[in-house]
Amino acid sequence: MSEIVFKELTVDNLFDFCEVLDALGVESILGQFDEEEMKAFQEKDAGAVGMSVIMKTSNVIIKSLPRIRNEVCTFLAGCAEWDDGTAVTVEDIRKMKISRFVKLIRDFFMKDGIKDFFGEAAELLDTEQPNSKNSVTDVIPMPTVI
Repeated sequence: MSEIVFKELTVDNLFDFCEVLDALGVESILGQFDEEEMKAFQEKDAGAVGMSVIMKTSNVIIKSLPRIRNEVCTFLAGCAEWDDGTAVTVEDIRKMKISRFVKLIRDFFMKDGIKDFFGEAAELLDTEQPNSKNSVTDVIPMPTVI
């Protein structure tokens, strides 16, 4: 039986993961973290909360699978390939036995470098917004008269 292996994650994987987050609702994930964990995020200290992020995020995803099926299958297919180097398709993921699918999700969240991936995703989302500005609104002049 062929095995699925995870590839080095790329920018496309990050965008696919953002689709998963959007389908989940970022609030449903952020609501899982306590004040100290959010502070570590804001201080860009993903290492301090890395395993907690992985476990809590995977738990939310698993509980929400029926609602976010398409996004998760697309994301997983994009992150993986068969051990012979051929691409894993969304249809391959959809036809997988449940036990193999759950193991695939678990293996993904335990993959080396996944902590860095979540740290970069958190930085991209820019969880720290001191004056209600993000990197985009900070450089756009805002009209003072409407």
